[in-house]
Amino acid sequence: MNFNTKLLTRILILSLFPFWGFAQQSKNFPFNDAKLPIEKRLDDVIKRLTIDEKIGMLSETSAAVERLGIDKYFYGNEGLHGVMRPGKFTVFPQSIALAASWNPALINSVATAISDEARGKWNELNKGKNQKAPFSDLLTLWSPTINMARDPRWGRTAETYGEDPFLTSRFAVAYIKGLQGNDPNYIKVVATPKHLAANNEENNRLSANSIVSEKTLREYYLPAFKSSVMEGNAQSIMSSYNKVNWIPSTASKWLLTDVLRKEWGFDGYVVSDCGAACNIFTKHQFTASMEEAAAAALKAGMDMECAAGCNLIKEYLKLAWQKKLVTDEELNNSVRNVLRVRIRLGLFDKAGNGVYDNISPKVIGSEEHQKLALKAAQESIILLKNAKNILPLKLNDLKSIAVVGHNADINVFGGYSGVPLNAPITPLQGIKNVVGDAVKINYAPTKLDLFNVEMIPSDELQAANGQHGLDAEYFDNKFLEGTPKKRTDPQVNFNTKENPPDPFIPAGKKSMRWTGWLVPSKSGEYTLAVSSDDGSRAWFDGKQVTNSWKDRGEILDSFRVNLVAGKKYAVKIEYYDTGNDAVCRFWWRTPFAKDKVYTAQIDAAKKSDVVVAVIGSGLYNEREGHDKENLELPGDQMAMLKAVYQANPNVVVVMVTGSQHTIGWIKENIPGIVNIYFGGEQAGNAIASVLFGKYNPSGKLPLTYYESLDKVPAMNRYEINEGRTYMYYPGKPLYEFGYGLSYTTFKYENLQVKRTIENGKKQIAVEVEIVNTGNVDGEEVVQLYTSYPNSQHEVPLKQLKAFKKVFVAKGQRTKVDLKFSEDDISFWSIEKGWQVEQGKIMINVGSSSKDIRLNSVVDLSK
Repeated sequence: MNFNTKLLTRILILSLFPFWGFAQQSKNFPFNDAKLPIEKRLDDVIKRLTIDEKIGMLSETSAAVERLGIDKYFYGNEGLHGVMRPGKFTVFPQSIALAASWNPALINSVATAISDEARGKWNELNKGKNQKAPFSDLLTLWSPTINMARDPRWGRTAETYGEDPFLTSRFAVAYIKGLQGNDPNYIKVVATPKHLAANNEENNRLSANSIVSEKTLREYYLPAFKSSVMEGNAQSIMSSYNKVNWIPSTASKWLLTDVLRKEWGFDGYVVSDCGAACNIFTKHQFTASMEEAAAAALKAGMDMECAAGCNLIKEYLKLAWQKKLVTDEELNNSVRNVLRVRIRLGLFDKAGNGVYDNISPKVIGSEEHQKLALKAAQESIILLKNAKNILPLKLNDLKSIAVVGHNADINVFGGYSGVPLNAPITPLQGIKNVVGDAVKINYAPTKLDLFNVEMIPSDELQAANGQHGLDAEYFDNKFLEGTPKKRTDPQVNFNTKENPPDPFIPAGKKSMRWTGWLVPSKSGEYTLAVSSDDGSRAWFDGKQVTNSWKDRGEILDSFRVNLVAGKKYAVKIEYYDTGNDAVCRFWWRTPFAKDKVYTAQIDAAKKSDVVVAVIGSGLYNEREGHDKENLELPGDQMAMLKAVYQANPNVVVVMVTGSQHTIGWIKENIPGIVNIYFGGEQAGNAIASVLFGKYNPSGKLPLTYYESLDKVPAMNRYEINEGRTYMYYPGKPLYEFGYGLSYTTFKYENLQVKRTIENGKKQIAVEVEIVNTGNVDGEEVVQLYTSYPNSQHEVPLKQLKAFKKVFVAKGQRTKVDLKFSEDDISFWSIEKGWQVEQGKIMINVGSSSKDIRLNSVVDLSK
């Protein structure tokens, strides 16, 4: 063969190679045959995968296997109350707000809309092929959060459905079914209830040890997960960071295999919380090596790792396999569990599944979804107080309204929120939308003062070159290592949550150092402070004065010093950030500071007929990674509110929050109180519709509001019977679980209780009539609680066992049917397992856990 012939042959081979590769990828294997049983398809694909390819399937970023035509697949988007990324979506009310609706059908509709938007974006991105970023694919949502809101300080309360296991179970099932769809063969998107189990504190969350009895686990912490699997058919479960009784959840065979799979019949996959698999070794020291941690996780029942920077599975599972710490069968079983769900998504069907492939991206932010977001926000609003019928506000009687409060002209979405496609409506804008030009709005912008300190002015600071400010060094790692980027910062005011993006600052994990001098212009005793999340430490005048070098939520470290005017005091502040929203600021309170005067808010109140004060909390106070230290409203809100109230007592408080607060003074003094949890993009319109009577509030509290923390057990106590939640709390609540007023009134009549048998099990059927005795149409949440007068078991004071939200027109009545089974009144015995209550049961029906209108006793022993 001469040179030209060789060259021609080589060119021909190279030109044909792409088509040869395409032919290989396009070949149909048995695992692509939708007509075959799923387990046979799994047998076929598993036998074709190499050991490295199998391990690659067990990570949140699963690479493509081109020779088999298997596309890459990324896990781990978020969908608590809307799709988080990529792009813009509808932002619905946060989970706790959805729970306040007490309307599972509404929850199901919201979840259906969210999964439609996810599939619509997936289809738009060429069935996900054009989506390249980790944690941004659209068919696996790490939602819902169904941990129990057992403690009012918990930073993630807003992500939950409240403190009651039955209520949470009903919402969890409704939400999961909405996400996964109702097709018998295919899933729309994968729901991932999290975090199994007893995962309920943030400040110590990576190494917490939840000490709790099996009885409390079975009766309180696990029921929502059980319902999610056995009723909701959830296809994925996320394990938690913490240990449960000294065993890391992610390495607990009892949790992940014995209970989850064998008892409940779960056949999806278990994914670790991000980094939790590594924590088996690094934080919990449960194993002697990383490869042993990988083996322990797989043997316990974890199938897939969310690595989040610590790749236990990708880096150590093969070593564990080579050392025979993990068998082929155990590895294949995890791969089978993971790929089973991908088959159910239709991803291995060459022709596509045809069920959800045609959902258009036009559903995203559609008018229908905006209306649903408004309805969900409206139904979440809870009327806590309405003295002298101050609400609804009557436009014809008003000439002016004062609007104050730091939450008045912002939208607080809460954790794991996406970016809204449509312009979000703030409370101020919602009020404007209703009143138009008919009423003058006196708006006084109100800035929240969290720490009663102020930023140190740049002209009191001095950098090495003599400029005002401090020398700043920015490192692209957590450890202040390597060559930093340098500049002079006028102040230490690093805040990615509130300041616009700064391209100078490294992305991801980072650390900073500020150095220079503080040169005060006046002498006196000052309070200096560094506030930050994650780790910070400070030196002043050559001495270390603060040291909080650990992952945590934002706190303030302060110290007092006597300063002499004109003297130079050396300053050094170091900070690291783990890659999420970052805050580090340098403050002072001078000896010349005066008590804050709320002049603008007082003036607005004085010249208005009524004041709407929009207060509450936000991610600065309660979020993932940060528990509340107390239940007080953060910052100077109460001082501002009291000043406004003195100027004009006609005040309506709108509390925008993610959890409960101690608001005793507000309850005692303010005539109108409206509670809305983080309400999504339509929160402003929803608030205004309630304030002006265009919607009659129907929300009920999914949490107990406490008068104080005096009788609430310590944060690290997990036994509910020590005094937690409405079921065991011995004190008088500020507002009880299930509480919520209406603009109308309801009367309960004609309670009927019947005992029946269905499917071989005892059922108790309850019927009650609800009469709307007021002047407007309204919805009532009819609640049924059981109590046990002479039980032989350790039982709660009362338990929610059924509820139903019903519409009743003014002057009309309706019958409400409620029922529960013997399984619902069973208690766990260590010796005998689940035992049905056999004695007398009190049936309590009413408008809240405290407001019981009718009751009846049933004796199951007869």
